Amino acid sequence: MPKKGLAPIIIILIIALLAAGGVTGYILIKNKKPNQEATTPNPTTAALTTAIAICDKIENQRDKGWCYEYVAEAKQDPFICNQIKDQDAKEWCYRSVGIIKQDLSLCDEARDELKDYCYREVGIAKKDLSICDQIKNQGDKDWCYERVVIAKQDSSLCDKINEKSKFSCYMEIANAKLDLSICDQLRDQTYKDECYEGVAITKKDLSICDQIKNQEVRDLCYQGIAINKRDPSLCDQIEIQYVKDGCYGEIGKAKLDLSLCEKVNNLSDRKFCYAEIAPVKQDLSICDKIPEVGSLKGDCYQKVAVAKKDPSICDQMKNQYAIYGPMGDSCYQGVAIAKQDLSICDQIENQEAKDTCYKQVAQAKKDLSICDQIKNQEYKGWCYEDVAVAKKDSSVCDKLETSEDKDRCYIHFVKIILNPDLQFPQER
Repeated sequence: MPKKGLAPIIIILIIALLAAGGVTGYILIKNKKPNQEATTPNPTTAALTTAIAICDKIENQRDKGWCYEYVAEAKQDPFICNQIKDQDAKEWCYRSVGIIKQDLSLCDEARDELKDYCYREVGIAKKDLSICDQIKNQGDKDWCYERVVIAKQDSSLCDKINEKSKFSCYMEIANAKLDLSICDQLRDQTYKDECYEGVAITKKDLSICDQIKNQEVRDLCYQGIAINKRDPSLCDQIEIQYVKDGCYGEIGKAKLDLSLCEKVNNLSDRKFCYAEIAPVKQDLSICDKIPEVGSLKGDCYQKVAVAKKDPSICDQMKNQYAIYGPMGDSCYQGVAIAKQDLSICDQIENQEAKDTCYKQVAQAKKDLSICDQIKNQEYKGWCYEDVAVAKKDSSVCDKLETSEDKDRCYIHFVKIILNPDLQFPQER
């Protein structure tokens, strides 16, 4: 048992470390295990320490605050939030850690909508309606009530929810319990029919569909069960044509069965059926079943080209255009990325599209030298950032010219090392 006389010394040591090393020093001392040297931290500690070191490079205080927030979330440590200078970022941090730790006292460190959101998420996580009652924003309070009641699967509480959400409350609980008696509590016949539909599809029970009054909802019920069972014979029981078309089309795509696409009466829906099957089968002749030359047929050709990694298919699209630009350029770009072949990018005519192709191939190959061949300076900067994240190498960020680009790159890098499962983090 440690002697009491050592406590003041330990406190002084922690304060000294914080003064000298900021958050980094705190993480090292907090994570240090008995008989473990600070110079040999475990992998989690190493990642957190590296992340903090990178956050410290960020010049913009708000961006630095966001960076610290990601570390605080990963560590589930509100102390790190307290180091953030930007008030907005600090409150976001307390909100995020409060939700993770399900700690309302941390939610209280945030203001207004951030606090309400934090209470809402903690209330839902704890299935505690009393927490929902403390929320000021009506929208957040309603959502909290709805999710907690549904999580509790207690339909008697659905009446506590606002009128707009009562239906979904009853329906979700009825679906979860597969209990039609809950649907019967709905007075509105339309809502009751839709509730029956949900239970029927979940149970794959056509006899429940037969009890539905509304023809369209009944047909949609048959459709849902047919799709779930992948049984096109059930589509024949559907009376409304667009629902029947959807039934054949969805099962056709799922089974890769062109004969079912042929049963789709609506031409537009039939074309989409062909367009989804062709790339999976890598069969260009299926695209040719789409009659007109246009964006859908072009997209079909492109997807087959990418699936086959065959740029010669793109040659047939050079003089075709869509809203997003030349179809041939888009096709070459897709194939180049699939093959990681820079030479295919060179067949692209539009310079911006070519630069984008170079950037994406560079990211796929983790090759910084490809970025240097990009003409557009902004795209070149993005390319450096993509490669830094792909390689998990923060030193690449240092090569960027502007502090803004460097800061963004550092933040993305921190997200990656704290969550390796992310392929490329999304912007805030």
